[in-house]
Amino acid sequence: MKRSPIQLLQSTLLKISLEPVTADRFDQRFGPSPFEYEKVVFETAKSCSKFPEYWTEIKPPVDGLVERTYYVQLGVRTPLDGEDIGPYRFEVVCSGVVVVMPGRKMVNSSDDDIALQYGLTMLYGAIREQISTLTSKMTHGQAMLPTLTFLDEKFGDPKTLAAESEGASLPLTGIES
Repeated sequence: MKRSPIQLLQSTLLKISLEPVTADRFDQRFGPSPFEYEKVVFETAKSCSKFPEYWTEIKPPVDGLVERTYYVQLGVRTPLDGEDIGPYRFEVVCSGVVVVMPGRKMVNSSDDDIALQYGLTMLYGAIREQISTLTSKMTHGQAMLPTLTFLDEKFGDPKTLAAESEGASLPLTGIES
């Protein structure tokens, strides 16, 4: 075990929309399956930008954090069209402030890439937990989203869309889960 190269300073749930799908195949379920969303192509939106303003009114506990602070945003939803989407339709948007810790440099990775990759991973974990918790109390029972990795994302990649900081209306692109 070793310490992560980033720390999550705060996270915020910006939007959550979740509803059961009306279909006979979900009416007689025999418990949750972690593979229900395995073949679903989620639509996602990702953004990451430097955020030194976080430290305007707070003194950083460690030198060098101001220039290593980032605002990360992730939106995940089921496709708007198509029938094979699992027992629930959902859209969740989450944001967070992360800091790349000085002295925890990773080989062949920039601070920008580390903030994006690990930030998205942490936010997806929060989204996954929200879906699991809320669906456990719903009509078709608990749904568990598949585990995803964001370690191939690169800061500034055209696929990593710059999103509006308002949050609720992120431009989404499809990724295979």
